[in-house]
Order: sequence, then structure tokens, then C-alpha cells
Amino acid sequence: MFGLDARIALAIFGLLSVVAGVAAINVLGTASVTALVTELTNMKKAYQEFHLSTGEHTTRFLDLVDDQSGIIGWNGPYVDLLSDKSRQYGIYSLVEGRQDVAGVPPMECDGAGICGVWLKLSKVKDTLAANVDESLDGEKTPNSGVLRIEAVPGQTDDIYFLIGARN
Repeated sequence: MFGLDARIALAIFGLLSVVAGVAAINVLGTASVTALVTELTNMKKAYQEFHLSTGEHTTRFLDLVDDQSGIIGWNGPYVDLLSDKSRQYGIYSLVEGRQDVAGVPPMECDGAGICGVWLKLSKVKDTLAANVDESLDGEKTPNSGVLRIEAVPGQTDDIYFLIGARN
């Protein structure tokens, strides 16, 4: 009879470990989304601080890191990085693009429409990019909203996050 009780107890512990494992994966997934949303939001704040200090709109990400461009009023560094490499993903860059037209990458500014400065981040996992898009835009819309996803072959994508409006 003892052997049957032990097997039942093992089955119960096995089931509980599966449930706990699924819960842990969900928590880690939510933490990854929150971390990337926070990182993007902090980059947006850094860009806005740069713009307030200098009056300039830059498309050179390293202007947020160092003053090699010699921009008047520069009071950085505005981001806590030594280069344009992300700590967890790929490369950061800044691009100009229309914010009033759907598309990935954002359509080039040609003097018409509403232009913006977009933060591009490469090599973000497909599923994470989609979940961050849903978190920021309220729905998964990869080619519109403040976060846009450029599908790249493989398991990672490039994302574009609107960080500043251009006049």
C-alpha cells in the first residue's frame, strides 16, 4: 500500500511543478516586456532632454552618448551607454520618418505630412516585439502606431519606436 501512496504523491508533486513552471514562464515573459518598454521610454526621455538642451533634432544616436559632433548646448551623456550597442539586443540608431503614414520602416519624410524621429533597435525576439507592440499601442499592429515592427528573416525583428516629432 505504501508504494501506491508514494506514486500518488509523486504524481501530485509532478503536476504542481508543471503548474509552477508555467506560472514562472509567464512572469518572466511579462518582466521582459516591461523591461523593454521601460528601456524604450527612457531612450525617448533621453532624446527629449537632448532636444531641450540643444534645440537640435539628431539622427545620430551617438549624439546622445558623446559630444563628438560639437553641438552647442550639449549637456550629456543622455543615455548610460558607451556606444550604439544595446545591452541585450542589437544596435540602436535614429531615423527620420513619417508618423502619419503606416509602414515599416517609417516612410521617408519628403516635406509633406508629420515627420518624426524614430529609435530603431535591431535583433529583438519576434514574440517580445509583438508583446511590446501590444503593450504600447494597445493592440498588435506591427506597421502602425508608436511602435512598428520590421520583420526580418529568423527569430528576431527590428523595431521602430517614435521618440520625437519634427517640425
